[in-house]
Amino acid sequence: MLAPVSPARLDSAGIPGTADSSASASLEFPLSGASLFTLPNGLEILIQEDHSAPLISAQTWVRTGSITEGALRGSGVSHLVEHMVFQGAGDRGPGELAKAVQDTGGYLNAYTSFDRTVYWIDTLREGLDTALGVLADLTTRATFPETEFEKEKDVIRREIDMGKDDPNRVLSQLMFSTVYREHPFREPVIGHLGLFNAVDRAAAYQYYQERYQPGNMFVVLVGDLRTEEARALVEKHFGHATARFAAPVTMPVEPPQGGRREMHAEFPTEITRMELAWRIPGLLHPDTPALEVLGVLAGTGRTARLHREIRERQGLVHSIGAGAYTPPQGGLCYVSAECDPDKRVAAEAAILAQVERFRTELVPEAEVARARRQFLADQLGSLTTMRGKASDLGGNWHSAHHADFTRSYLAAIDRVTPEDIRRVAATYLVPQGITSVSLNPPGKTAVAAEVKPSAKNPEIIRHVFPNGLTLLVREDARLPMVSMTASLRGGLLAETPETNGAGRLLAAAIVKGTRTRTADAIAEEIENGGGSLGAESGGSSFSVAAHVLQPEWRNGLLLLADVLLHPVFPEEEIERERTRQLAAIRQEEDHPSFVAFRELRRAAYGTHPMSMSRNGTLASVESLDRETLAMLHRSLLAGGNVVLSVFGDVVFEYVRAAVEEAFAALPAGPRVEHQTALTVPAWTPSELNLPSGKRQAFLATAFPTVDIRHPDRVALDLIDEACSDMASRFFERIREQHGLAYSVGTTQILGMSPGLFAFYLSTAPEKLEFAQAELLSEIRNLAENGLTAEELDRARRTWTGKQAMQRQSNAGLGQQCALNELYGLGYDYEDRIMDRVRNLPLQVVNETARRWLGSLEPIISRVSPSLGDGKPPALLPSTAEPRAS
Repeated sequence: MLAPVSPARLDSAGIPGTADSSASASLEFPLSGASLFTLPNGLEILIQEDHSAPLISAQTWVRTGSITEGALRGSGVSHLVEHMVFQGAGDRGPGELAKAVQDTGGYLNAYTSFDRTVYWIDTLREGLDTALGVLADLTTRATFPETEFEKEKDVIRREIDMGKDDPNRVLSQLMFSTVYREHPFREPVIGHLGLFNAVDRAAAYQYYQERYQPGNMFVVLVGDLRTEEARALVEKHFGHATARFAAPVTMPVEPPQGGRREMHAEFPTEITRMELAWRIPGLLHPDTPALEVLGVLAGTGRTARLHREIRERQGLVHSIGAGAYTPPQGGLCYVSAECDPDKRVAAEAAILAQVERFRTELVPEAEVARARRQFLADQLGSLTTMRGKASDLGGNWHSAHHADFTRSYLAAIDRVTPEDIRRVAATYLVPQGITSVSLNPPGKTAVAAEVKPSAKNPEIIRHVFPNGLTLLVREDARLPMVSMTASLRGGLLAETPETNGAGRLLAAAIVKGTRTRTADAIAEEIENGGGSLGAESGGSSFSVAAHVLQPEWRNGLLLLADVLLHPVFPEEEIERERTRQLAAIRQEEDHPSFVAFRELRRAAYGTHPMSMSRNGTLASVESLDRETLAMLHRSLLAGGNVVLSVFGDVVFEYVRAAVEEAFAALPAGPRVEHQTALTVPAWTPSELNLPSGKRQAFLATAFPTVDIRHPDRVALDLIDEACSDMASRFFERIREQHGLAYSVGTTQILGMSPGLFAFYLSTAPEKLEFAQAELLSEIRNLAENGLTAEELDRARRTWTGKQAMQRQSNAGLGQQCALNELYGLGYDYEDRIMDRVRNLPLQVVNETARRWLGSLEPIISRVSPSLGDGKPPALLPSTAEPRAS
């Protein structure tokens, strides 16, 4: 699927002035307040102070990517260089760069795109010096050790294979290679395997030396720092880099598209994925803001034209979305959808009919205003973390060379009119400019005939109402946004094999109508205020959440309460959502990791509810009816079973009064236990071998552990942290030393019932046996000898850093606090165990490792084409997907 990118917006010279009405006039996008410096060697530095949390986000942006590879075009050398710099830089060897960052409680990663390679570190404020030293080593002093080069290339080959197994990546590449005939946008960022194989160390290192030089990079720092001190640290670490001449890269001009293009391919799946796209101007063109608003109108939210007409009213697709991809070089306006194979032609015709309406009719001003507010809310949401602010600042500078272009762009968005929408649709969404691509199940790729157009962290206040409802409020006025989450005990623990999937179907149907509001009215009401509303069913909980702009918080609260208390579950909506859920079940087989964990959980939990899938099985979901959903809803609805968090730009007393009124009809009652007392079956070690039609093998192995309230959870969390990062012994041995796996790590399955501690890896089928032996050997070593003091110290810092990062976002923190309160841990669980995390003795942690990872043999689940005839397995009764720790 094409993912819209939102780097910087538009040059203020192209979009002068500000808006005089609507959302952005009353809720202005904040100025960055960034300071700009340039070192003598040409390196630019952007620094923004933000003392709202004790965190730093440090980023180095390199102006190079897959479209700047010149003679190496299509080889993926930019991505290869990104991998190689982690294998040795300065006087640090493989793994030592990540370890240095994690020792400060931070996290290091990088990504490569079409026109940029970005290295970023999120860390506690004390880690700034270390972070800059690591970023400088990566981008100016990489050594490209020969012993690591072929090993890392083999890792990327596994990544290329994984991409070929991912239908969304395959579809995206199919679209880009069909739209573009000359421009390097047509080449995959990771490269073509043949061209990639031809790149040797000398060519990769020369590319690094040519592109990674001060005049072609800039540094972004956002967080709890002092500007002048930070500038001095950047100069200390980057000042040694020598300015060099970087030859300009000539970009071929893509010729005009003279007629419809299409390409339809087969993929081992049961669902058709399709995309339509039209070429549009780049980021700096004055028509781009209107095209962005058009994308929101067409495909963002449940009030979007395409969602309402084609999914809800015509029932032609399971999901549909639209947007504008707007890099500076020129982009795409696109529509993406998933449908049954026999509905693809009809779905495309219906989409084109709606496009034609945009081309010929005026959209009502109310719809355009709603889209403008939705766009504003999305941009505000990107600023809730230090990394989000740094990425926005870096994207602005990279794409438009102005730190506050996002603000300028929103001013232009706010001036978009219905006439602008019709004009740009008529100009760019023309029949001869259509590109249509799809991925279809084998044997169903028949190409249709041409279709005619159709401030500081505040305290949390807890209050319990007479009916048992628990309210958590966090007054945080940093941004004019409010996040509200109502969490209830439920999820899989409220289901049986016969009703499996009812929670997910309830979550989809609960927002589709109340006693006083239709589904369309609910969607319009929330999105008119620039907000979003949704529900989710997990392993041990059910939740409804609303996120709104500050002026709309009361309306958002009333709407959330109405949806939770008074749903009516219209039959037609249930049928529509049932169809979507059945399609999702059929798609589960597309993902080897899901299959491996699903079968592992079945073996581990037997008939316990935690063996089941949140989506349910084909048989159970087919049998669900309106009364089943209503009964499940009634079983959850008791005051003592609801924890409501309201975090954001609010005042507690106003919230308390509003909640008391909105939830007056919530019946009193105790917290619901459901099936938490059920006994998990006795542990039976086994090895599950599952054939697959994919190119990759996936292995998961697990041990039984504890529920979320058990005293050993803290030690297990620290073991998890120590084993799941890029500096872990598993990553070092299995990926770095032996090159056996693209990904390797750990995860915990946690909830109100006893959990699992799992290790996993993805590898090539021919390496599965060796990789499994190495993984099990390292697990035995961990169980027998435990962590080292150094590993435990790094895990403590990583855990502490993650908790600080979690507190940046009111949406994430509100959900976390509500669930902790719901599970009986207390909303301040992380605060209260901080001292235990810092002081837990190494001996206690290692005794925990021996107790849970060394006393029983594991269950092993393997998915690989080498385990069968290479054909996809038949659909099995579905259990449950893993939940990351």
